[in-house]
Amino acid sequence: MSALAPEREAGQKEESGAETAVALCDLMDQHIAALQATADAVRAWDERRAATEATNEAYANGLLGVARDEEAGRLAIVNYRPRGDRELRLKLAYMAAYLIATRGTLDPDEMNAVLEAPRDRPSTSVA
Repeated sequence: MSALAPEREAGQKEESGAETAVALCDLMDQHIAALQATADAVRAWDERRAATEATNEAYANGLLGVARDEEAGRLAIVNYRPRGDRELRLKLAYMAAYLIATRGTLDPDEMNAVLEAPRDRPSTSVA
């Protein structure tokens, strides 16, 4: 498990928002796995290209699937609506770490989704 995702035993519930906290942790675990798969695929395809075993087109096509999986995992977290302040803080910390590590950015709609208030209080958005 990554330093970004909190440690927990399989099936362990968080102290508040029991079912959803596990769901958010599962989404983060899946995204971390997709990031690792992407890094592994890039290394493998780089080695094949260096050995002239793969064309640029094959390289791009080979990475497309893992890139889509990573994006789907990231968007699942971006669009996840926390059920309390603890989940909101967890989601924000994870996304901040991800953006810092990747030097990435979010578009305005993604930013609003990340900053969306928990379900138990009114939503606010970034203008």
